[in-house]
Amino acid sequence: MDSLCNQKLVQIITSNILDSRIKKIFKKLSINSYTNLNVNGEGDSGLQSGHFDADSNIMFMVMVSSDKFDSLIAELNRDIEKGYHHFVFSLNAEVHSPNKCRPSAK
Repeated sequence: MDSLCNQKLVQIITSNILDSRIKKIFKKLSINSYTNLNVNGEGDSGLQSGHFDADSNIMFMVMVSSDKFDSLIAELNRDIEKGYHHFVFSLNAEVHSPNKCRPSAK
């Protein structure tokens, strides 16, 4: 049986122009590991094709402990209240990489 720990997987889809803003939030909260992808799709704001910088979207995927989860969501919600367009969702995740389950991985 592998040793696993429970964390939150937070996914943030936003404009590529807001890349540095999201990274600044991560830095403020001492979140040092994340995955960043270029994405496209269609939703409430129409087609986001990625053909032009003005309509390119990115997605951040970050695993956080429950402690950091609340702070991260609060920061992102403050941004959303200011008018920044972030689509944020989270999932409960079982992490199966033992080195990510140490207490220091919070």
